[in-house]
Amino acid sequence: MSDEKKQESQQTGSRQIDGASPGSQSASAPKEGQGYKFKLRSEREREFPIQPKYIALIIVVLLIILGTVAAVNSTVFQSPDSMNYSDYVGVWQEDASKDAQKEGGVKLRIHSVSGGTLLISLEYYDGNASHDSIVVDDVGAVTRDGEAYYAFSDDGHGNSGNGVLTFKGRKIQWKSVLNNGKETYYDVQRVKDTAPVPKKPETAKKATKPIEESSEASEEDDDYILPNSAEEYLTMEDLEGLSPKELRLARNEIMARHGRIFGDPELSAYFESKDWYEGTIDGETFDAEHTEELNEYELRNVDLILSMEQGQ
Repeated sequence: MSDEKKQESQQTGSRQIDGASPGSQSASAPKEGQGYKFKLRSEREREFPIQPKYIALIIVVLLIILGTVAAVNSTVFQSPDSMNYSDYVGVWQEDASKDAQKEGGVKLRIHSVSGGTLLISLEYYDGNASHDSIVVDDVGAVTRDGEAYYAFSDDGHGNSGNGVLTFKGRKIQWKSVLNNGKETYYDVQRVKDTAPVPKKPETAKKATKPIEESSEASEEDDDYILPNSAEEYLTMEDLEGLSPKELRLARNEIMARHGRIFGDPELSAYFESKDWYEGTIDGETFDAEHTEELNEYELRNVDLILSMEQGQ
């Protein structure tokens, strides 16, 4: 074989060893007409610029915001100053599904709201065969700082009591004292679909006034038991016909005009219901430092009323 043919034969063999055979295709090479199934990241971002994880995060944040707004607007998180006591009109029990009258328990009825006063009824049932109960209708409860204070001296059957209602969102904590007994606490919840028909608070009977007095002055005087106790000396005749309870209120009315705060729940509830009253001085401080603010008429009238109280 000539040198020229040998050289050609070697080159041909070398091409067959180093390269693939003419009839074969590389395993990594794509078939004709077939493209890649994945896209570059830049291409995906151009088609959908926000990643799914960020969308999920935005949805969660929106739900949290909406839930917070709903909670803030509900009675659960209401501040005492913004409390809407009308939301609590209805019947309340410890167990809303229980028949308290037959099975025993307590029932609180909030009939209506007028200004800063709730009109309520209190019911206590022992659940025994005798079905003993105490029912006190139409008690005024004075609201202040998310609570309502009430007191009653006689329900017509010799029972007396006082208590505090503390409004806590969807429930009410009820502190009750009956007949000078120990404090009892109840957590009551609203009974569904049993809101009582609202009652109008009863207004006190107005005494007959001379025709020449203005209607405005008449209404103002009716808010006091003894309207002139700070301006003139009272007499025994002025106090005749007043019950022991009215005498006590009339005596404390003199101090209440000067802003005395009363620790007694019944006195506190009574004076808090008056538009003219503004308690600013606690009882101990008033008695120790502010009694000199009473004028000569008031000092004399306090002694006269007290003597009437002690004589009854």
